[in-house]
Amino acid sequence: MLAILAVTLPIYLIILLGYVTVRVGYSPPDTINALSQFTVRVCLPALIFSALTASGSAEALNWGVILGYLFASLAALFIGYGLMRRIFQQGAPEAWVHGLGIANSNSGFIGFAIASMVFPQTALPVLAWIMIVENAVIIPLAMISADVALEGSTTLSAAANRAFRSFIRNPLVLSIIAALTVRGIGLPLPEPLIKTIQMLASVAPVIALFVVGGIVARFNPSPFWRRTTAISVGKLVLHPALVFAVLSLWPGLAQEFVLTAVLFAAVPMLSIYPILGAKYGAEQVCATAFIVTVMLSFFTTNGLIWWMGVTGAVPLSQ
Repeated sequence: MLAILAVTLPIYLIILLGYVTVRVGYSPPDTINALSQFTVRVCLPALIFSALTASGSAEALNWGVILGYLFASLAALFIGYGLMRRIFQQGAPEAWVHGLGIANSNSGFIGFAIASMVFPQTALPVLAWIMIVENAVIIPLAMISADVALEGSTTLSAAANRAFRSFIRNPLVLSIIAALTVRGIGLPLPEPLIKTIQMLASVAPVIALFVVGGIVARFNPSPFWRRTTAISVGKLVLHPALVFAVLSLWPGLAQEFVLTAVLFAAVPMLSIYPILGAKYGAEQVCATAFIVTVMLSFFTTNGLIWWMGVTGAVPLSQ
């Protein structure tokens, strides 16, 4: 366990540093906003592009991982929606947003930082494949459903059109399209351009972790503990369990791909989760769930890595 903590503790210390610097006023909130935009619009697209165009990668897309992760995430989304509707009597818009909190991971900010330390060979391609699932299906589906369910706010066609426009302008999506195009036509990239992309990609994990801490510091917990607990358990336990169940049964998938995807599923929800919830009057619940999940993930993620080590998938001495 000490060997595992040596890997994960620096990650959470960077998150803590971001939290403290914003909480005490050393880093203004505007700094976190700027760093977040820089990470999402520049560093993460460079990371995804690098993952999909790397000359050493055997395949641009692994449809087993993509489809398996998609089915598991859809199951988590619908289970979360049903739980919030039936058990907590939430309105449909709030239920869809809370379901999204269970079914969508902070893959680019926290997930890659952890996975790259545990599974350095597979973390980058799996990140790219998971990003396709999250940005092309899970987030648009949840947001369209929430918008349509918000009585009188929009029609299905209007919500879908708005989601599509947002999708095609998403820098992560554009980086995926660009990478697949470059790889598909076999276009060689100049060495200086490759180095530039790699440099931008290399700073993404550290900045992203600092931003997560800063975002946590901007919100205060609310007393909605029953819903918060359900969302947190769903995100940290249900989602990775579903991913493991589906991918373990998928024929032909290497164990390392399966466990890397499970590790991505086991991290907290996306950082803008409270912002997404604000439109539907769920900001406080979403913010509290985000805070609690980030804190609990230190224990659950380390426990998951320990279990992987016990099974022999991860050397405990690394």
